[in-house]
Amino acid sequence: MTSPLSDHFSDLLERFRLTIAGRPEEIPLARAALLIAQSEAPGLDVDRYEAQLDEWGRELAARVLPAGGPEERLDAANELLFNELGFRGNEDHYADPRNLLLHEVIERRTGIPVSLAILAVDISQRAGLKLHAVGLPGHVVTRLDVEDGEPLFSDVFRGGARRSVEQLQQIVRSIYGARTPFRDHFLDPLTPRQVLQRLLHNLKGRALQRGDEAQAERAIELLLTLAPWDLDELRDRGRLQERAGNYAAALPDLEAYVRFRPEAPDVATITETVRSLRRHLAAETA
Repeated sequence: MTSPLSDHFSDLLERFRLTIAGRPEEIPLARAALLIAQSEAPGLDVDRYEAQLDEWGRELAARVLPAGGPEERLDAANELLFNELGFRGNEDHYADPRNLLLHEVIERRTGIPVSLAILAVDISQRAGLKLHAVGLPGHVVTRLDVEDGEPLFSDVFRGGARRSVEQLQQIVRSIYGARTPFRDHFLDPLTPRQVLQRLLHNLKGRALQRGDEAQAERAIELLLTLAPWDLDELRDRGRLQERAGNYAAALPDLEAYVRFRPEAPDVATITETVRSLRRHLAAETA
C-alpha cells in the first residue's frame, strides 16, 4: 500500500483469500462482495447482511417451488427483488461509489448492473434457481439456465426486464457502436471470480477518478488475491508505490511487468521507471 498494510486490511485479505479458495463454481459470491465492502467499511457486520440475504432466499424459495416453469420462476424472483423489495438501477447517481459496496446496495436498494447482479444471483441461487451473471461489454445482465431450452436473460439495472439476444446485441451497439462486433461468448455465464474482478475493477477505476489512491490500492490488493499474476495489476500497484516514494516496494512489481510483458505498449515507459528506481535505491545504499 502507499502506507504499510493495516492489521485490519491484512486480516481482511486473509479472510477474502479463504473465502475464494474453494471450487471455482462454489465461491460464495455475496460473502466475497461483502468482504470487499468491508475493506471500505471496517465496522461492517458481514454475517448480519448474509442473514438478510438468506431470509430473502428462503422467501423466494417458497414462491418459486410452486411457481411452475422457468419463466414463472424468473418472474417470481424479479417480482420479489424489484417490485416488493424495491431494488433499482441508480441512473441518477451512477458513479456514486456506494453503488459498488454490497451492504450499501442492500440498505439503499439501489446499485449498478454488477452489484445488482451479485444480489440477484445470490438470492436466486439460495432459492435453487440456476441464475448467473453475464458480462456484456459495458453492461451486466443475468441469465437463467433452462433444461432443454434457451436461457432467459434479465436486465437487473432495468427492474429485471426480460431481454432477448437481439436486445442484448442492441445494448452493446448502443454503448460501443459497430466497432465492437457481438460475439457469442458475450452470453456465457461469468464465474464468481470474474464477477468479483468486474466489481473490483469498477471500484478501482472510480477511486482513481477521485484521486483516492489508497482505496485504489486496496482494490488492487484484492484483485491480486483473486489473480496473483495479473500483470496489469502488478504494474498499477508498482506505479502507485513509486508515486508514493515506496521505491523498494514498487521495484519488484514493475520488474515483473517488464520481464513478462516485453511486447506491452507501455513497456518502454515502465522499463525507464525501473531503471530510475534502481538508481534511487542504489544511491540510498551507497
